[in-house]
Amino acid sequence: MIVFSNVKVEFGTQELYSDVNLMLGPDDRVGLVGQNGTGKSTILKLIVGDMTASAGQVQVKKNLSVAYLPQTGAKVGDHTVLEEALLAFRHLEQVHEEMIETEHKMSVRGLPQRELDALLDRYSHLQHVYEKDGYDCEARAKKVLVELGFKQEDFEKRVKTQSGGFQVRLTLARMLLQEPELLLLDEPTNYLDIRSIEWLQQYLADFKGAVLMIAHDRYLLDGLVDRIWAIENKRVVVYPGNYSDYLADKDRRDDQQQKKFEEQQALIKRTETFIAKFKGRKDTAPRAMSRQRMLDKLERVEAPVTAPKIYFQFPEAEPVYGRAFELRSVAKGFGGRQVLAHVNLAVKGGEKLGLFGANGMGKTTLLRMIAGKLNPDSGEAWWSQKTQLAYYEQGAEDFLDDSLTVLETAVRIGSGYTENQLKGILGTFLFRGDEIDKKVAVLSGGERSRLAIIRVLLTPSNLLILDEPTNHLDIQSREVLFDAMARYERTVVFAAHDRYMLDKLADKTVRVEGGEVVLFPGNYSYASAKVKAQSVKDKGQSKGKGQSPKSELRNPKSAIQNPKSKIQNPMERMVSLQRRLEVVRDAYRQAKERFELARARSLAEEERGILSEIEQLKADQVEDSVGQG
Repeated sequence: MIVFSNVKVEFGTQELYSDVNLMLGPDDRVGLVGQNGTGKSTILKLIVGDMTASAGQVQVKKNLSVAYLPQTGAKVGDHTVLEEALLAFRHLEQVHEEMIETEHKMSVRGLPQRELDALLDRYSHLQHVYEKDGYDCEARAKKVLVELGFKQEDFEKRVKTQSGGFQVRLTLARMLLQEPELLLLDEPTNYLDIRSIEWLQQYLADFKGAVLMIAHDRYLLDGLVDRIWAIENKRVVVYPGNYSDYLADKDRRDDQQQKKFEEQQALIKRTETFIAKFKGRKDTAPRAMSRQRMLDKLERVEAPVTAPKIYFQFPEAEPVYGRAFELRSVAKGFGGRQVLAHVNLAVKGGEKLGLFGANGMGKTTLLRMIAGKLNPDSGEAWWSQKTQLAYYEQGAEDFLDDSLTVLETAVRIGSGYTENQLKGILGTFLFRGDEIDKKVAVLSGGERSRLAIIRVLLTPSNLLILDEPTNHLDIQSREVLFDAMARYERTVVFAAHDRYMLDKLADKTVRVEGGEVVLFPGNYSYASAKVKAQSVKDKGQSKGKGQSPKSELRNPKSAIQNPKSKIQNPMERMVSLQRRLEVVRDAYRQAKERFELARARSLAEEERGILSEIEQLKADQVEDSVGQG
């Protein structure tokens, strides 16, 4: 469908990339990755014709239906939310008009049989198209809107008066309803909560067309794509597999390249030493000249180009032993609406607690009470006397000093760091080169948010509270943040929609939903598995009411066929899962080697399910041991 042939893109004297040769087929799932500023969005714009290549060709199949979601600047009309979503079905108006016109033609008396038959065939086709989408288009539109986080009361809002993020989310809904042959997605999860992200991932997995997307959500890239286009050193490298596979392969390639580079540098040094030593002697000069000619013809091995790895340690205050804070029977509401009720939550010093849940459920309210910024309506909030807070809240960018530069802001708070260290930290969070000398007053909203995060991270603390800190960070910056948080030995409480972050960092997780706060003794995968298991159990009990006891015996082989059979005790189940995991991973490697991408994707999904169940079993063992104690 899409072919890039020897494509080169330049902006003035700056070359983004050259010799780009790519192909995108009808069922491909491709992730486009690279550091900020390397030209990821440019590739999408080349496909839709918003930009043209400096050299080479970008060929797009004739009449290909393409839907493109930009990061910002979504194009919307002066409609209500529901009307905008229903624009996805505009073609049905034309179909309906043609149906009416065809009916009029068929009603003409004396029409030749051949012409009548042709009209009947055409009408049957139009009717089939209309029946497929025409009678339930509004219901489908409402369902997709709800899944992407819109509420019933949003449906009649005028789109033009809403925020840019709201409009991008709506554009995504309209695109999904269009069901094009190719979806081009530039950061589709930017304005979605965790529930909507998981729904989108499943929707795209079932989508019949091709998907090319840029994403900073690692689980989305790992769970959906079967190929990576990576922009590296002004080239686009194609790698079969998901994002984690690509990272592992890149590490191997970089190690091999570094080894070859070092070996050649050693050879060059030895040869240059020999030439310098013997070129002045008559009897050895020919040999020295021969070595010089060899060096001149030597094809030089370049050192691997890698992003500089920045490691920094949060400044830590004196540790807290025992409880860092506790909420006792806390409740909070606004304007007569109860947001949280009967909240009991205690976190010990050194623990890392991750909060998740849909937008508007009270995560920010809970964090503000933990930070002491908001008083509960009832109940009690308690902190250790040793507690020193550092709090990144949504809107923290409004408290920056506009008169300072980016670097001055970091210097003012980061007294324990050298200027070069601060420049490295700023670069990690995408402030590079002359950008560190920008005045805060001229920064964009995203830039101000990143600087506000840096200011919090440089504040000495023993209780770090972060409210969705990854919203304006690319995937590399997120990794630096995660590494620093993992090495921070004090207490962390954070809210996130990034499932990878919740899995990697959280010792415990809290689901905030329906006014309730539910604590899970494990990471997000464990909590999610528990929630799904409970949901299945509840549905089973609901269906079981009124059923004959015989229904339980409908499939006598089920206990043997079901790998989660109650015949296995937890220890046997763990061993069984680990054996299956080895088999699946081996099959996955073979599928990748054979370029059987659909099978590889299926095996990767099975691997994630096995790992999730293993995590749940481990946490269950912890719960059992606590209960026995």
